[in-house]
Amino acid sequence: MKATEVFDVCHTRYRGLREWLAGTRGAVRSVHLDTPSEGGYQWRPSRARACEYVADFERIGRRALRRPEWKGRLKLFETYFLRGIEYRRAIEAVGVAEGTFDYWYREVKRALGAEFSRTGLFPPSRYFAARNCASARSSEAAANASENAARPGRAGAEEENRARASEVPGL
Repeated sequence: MKATEVFDVCHTRYRGLREWLAGTRGAVRSVHLDTPSEGGYQWRPSRARACEYVADFERIGRRALRRPEWKGRLKLFETYFLRGIEYRRAIEAVGVAEGTFDYWYREVKRALGAEFSRTGLFPPSRYFAARNCASARSSEAAANASENAARPGRAGAEEENRARASEVPGL
């Protein structure tokens, strides 16, 4: 997949999650049972995971464009892609000619698409699956630790078994 396509996929997910997060902040939504939902079922990560994705998208993008000679490209990224300012107003905000803006636009998409692939932000499905697996493992480990703490002598017995197994040749 081309780097620009990778960027488009990640940016689409970023915008969708950002809108969803902004729309759910402190709001209680009503459900209309008479009308079907638009587009059918839409999977959404937990709010914390969505916030992580949004923050990672912004952080990785800024870090990849931090070279001093790319100062204008960073401004384009923040103005057009992050803040979502309309095209003509973004050109004015960045302060360059339209041709330069278009050239930088392509460069930003190409550079960030490659960076998103390298850092694991792409594909988003793998990003969220990896985060969910890691959180499941950490919560499982925490549950085991609390279970061992609740049973006196249990942790000590497990340590003794491990010590015995390491002493037995061939194990």
